[in-house]
Amino acid sequence: MSQAGTLRLASRAVCQISRSKRNISHMRLPYSIRWKLLRQSAYAAVRYNGNQRVKIEDGPAGVLLSVGPHSIHAPSPFRWKLYRWGWPARLDRLAREYGVGRHVTLSADSVVLDIGANAGEFAHVAAQYNARIYCCEPDPALLACLKLNIAGLPKASVHDVAIWSETGELDFGLAPARADSSVFADTDKRINVAAQTIDQFCQDNGIERIDLIKCDAEGGEPEVLAGIERMADRIGAIALDTGPERRGARTHEACAKRLSALGFHVIEEKIGTRWMTFGLRNT
Repeated sequence: MSQAGTLRLASRAVCQISRSKRNISHMRLPYSIRWKLLRQSAYAAVRYNGNQRVKIEDGPAGVLLSVGPHSIHAPSPFRWKLYRWGWPARLDRLAREYGVGRHVTLSADSVVLDIGANAGEFAHVAAQYNARIYCCEPDPALLACLKLNIAGLPKASVHDVAIWSETGELDFGLAPARADSSVFADTDKRINVAAQTIDQFCQDNGIERIDLIKCDAEGGEPEVLAGIERMADRIGAIALDTGPERRGARTHEACAKRLSALGFHVIEEKIGTRWMTFGLRNT
């Protein structure tokens, strides 16, 4: 690169950092996040390694994270890192992790059940295929973000429920800032939430078949699978995050055993840092 080109990039980086300082100065962000955001802005200004500028603002349900023309509501600013390579890259990663395009093909006729929908990002993956998606999330803070984030998706719906082994009430731990809310969350903040089995949820919502179950139950995956009986032969694929979220232990073995009993072919994969267990009908 010429000296003039280098100077232009340096000037752009300085301007980007200056704008970022103004954007975050009014927010009560930890110093570590402020510094990382400023560094990210500098990387974005010089187009280093595909980095993009992430903007954080106060939002009606926590914070509003913006990257390029896309924005997403989140309960905590700590989630900004997920978008540092841009919104399309984030959706591509989610699709890859949950087997879309590899283990399952989605279309406008597809039905997706998102268990542990969090802030609703996977609904935007489903929307790329015009698929119908039911988003289940019992954490109130995440639920508020979820409703805002999928408001413009006509084939996505929000359901304030935990999917579990039994229908009833469930003692549930809240840790939305870390995206770790679950029955097994190590927190004193606990509430009772409504719980349903997959069979009961499908009956109540008139669901006759499911092409993909995407499940991130933060350690509760075996209990989710325990709630499948009537619907077992009507599910095409199940993608489970079976990382060490159950008090530090993984849930792959228990999930693999249950999936096999239900007639699924089981595949275990590590995709990036995420451990996944897939139950597939057709291989």
